[in-house]
Amino acid sequence: MLNFTLTKKQLALKKRVREFTRQEIMPVAWYYDKIDKIPLFVLHRAFEEGIMNSDIPARYGGKGYGLVEGAIAVEEIAAGCPGLATSIFDNSLGMSPIILSDKEHIKKRYLSEMAKEFRLMCFGTSETTMGSDVAGMRCLAKKDGDDYILNGTKYWITNGGIADYMTVFATTDPKLQHAGICAFVVELDWDGVSVGRAIPKMGQRCSNTAGSISKIPGCRKKTSSPNRARVFCLR
Repeated sequence: MLNFTLTKKQLALKKRVREFTRQEIMPVAWYYDKIDKIPLFVLHRAFEEGIMNSDIPARYGGKGYGLVEGAIAVEEIAAGCPGLATSIFDNSLGMSPIILSDKEHIKKRYLSEMAKEFRLMCFGTSETTMGSDVAGMRCLAKKDGDDYILNGTKYWITNGGIADYMTVFATTDPKLQHAGICAFVVELDWDGVSVGRAIPKMGQRCSNTAGSISKIPGCRKKTSSPNRARVFCLR
């Protein structure tokens, strides 16, 4: 028989995140939603309290929380402000391709850093002509010797205007549809990466959504020339 009773640790987490929502989110959410701006200091406080990035595996310095703990935390934060819940837990979405990857050096590079320092990682799949239909992806990953060059635009990217890193999905061949899709890690301050303005929204205005992230050139080797970005392939 299934038992859906929360454990003592899960109940303690629920209580702690609810208190965080009452003290840190509810007093400011209405104001920042009204002016259509994300209060970054709240995200920083969520990191300091161990609420953000709690699903990073323990071997990389994280808490190693599972999906139940994540759902508990999201539910409590969203009760105070769904927009802030979206942005606080967007790191978990952005890190998922790395956690699922078998590239150990990339896990150590990014997960370990994000467990120790306040960093934001967004998730780039949607495009102007493709939302949930990922088979129609047009952002192209072209092999260039030992390198990959990404060329395309991503749209509706949560935290895209404030993030440090992005996991980007691109296709090596649009004709292959799902079979051609690969994932890459891009640092948004690299030369050649441009980020568009924030998209005005009807709701969840405490969450940043970038208009476009485009022109992503690069390669995956550290020996590349200094003017070219390193795009780390996860596949």
